Amino acid sequence: MQPQRIGIVVALAAEARILLSGKLRYQTVMEIAPQLCMVVSGMGPIRADQAAEQLLQAGVGRLLSWGTAGGLNPACRAGDLLVPEHIFWAGRSWSADAGWRSALLQKFSEKVLAGELCSVSEACASVAAKAQLRADYPEAQAVDMESGVVAQRAAQAGIPFLAIRSVVDPAHQSIPAIAMHSVDGYGRPQILPLLRGLLLHPGDLPPLMGLGRQMQAAVNTLRLVQPHLVQPHLREANSV
Repeated sequence: MQPQRIGIVVALAAEARILLSGKLRYQTVMEIAPQLCMVVSGMGPIRADQAAEQLLQAGVGRLLSWGTAGGLNPACRAGDLLVPEHIFWAGRSWSADAGWRSALLQKFSEKVLAGELCSVSEACASVAAKAQLRADYPEAQAVDMESGVVAQRAAQAGIPFLAIRSVVDPAHQSIPAIAMHSVDGYGRPQILPLLRGLLLHPGDLPPLMGLGRQMQAAVNTLRLVQPHLVQPHLREANSV
């Protein structure tokens, strides 16, 4: 049977560059390998929903949410990998495709967190906000803003869904405000706001640099997973 084309929703430029080394185009379908395409959506569920719709219109037979996440379980560390069975979003639990997930997990030896993913509509940046989410969803290991709506779109279309996420900021760590205010919707640094913020709050530099190192740890983990996305036998694993 012909392998099903996979459509990947990616929020951030740094996450997308793991999959494509060439020039990125935003909010448009890009072919990155045979039977594999992606849309760099930008952050948040609204943009992710639009990206999923673009991919469905392009004829994909599977949807994948790819990128980074914030830790909710205090045991999570930067670079930890999560391939959840379920995503909590919009008041319900959305399931990943069991066969696709199993096929992926058999192809690499990286440790995978046991647990689920929670999706929210706004960035969960503070320790208090993470703790509240963890209390509300004790099975959730991490949080993002895109996977839930992509899972919902896949369910509505009747096609398989999977999420692959690597942790950046642990549960005990807040994201510095400067990190939120000095990037655009694709996570690309904006130099003038960054310099202005550091001039006003020079003490933000150490935590900002630490966050950068944590982001690199998450990216390094995703790079280990990336080769398995383009192997034909993985795409075919649950297509019959």
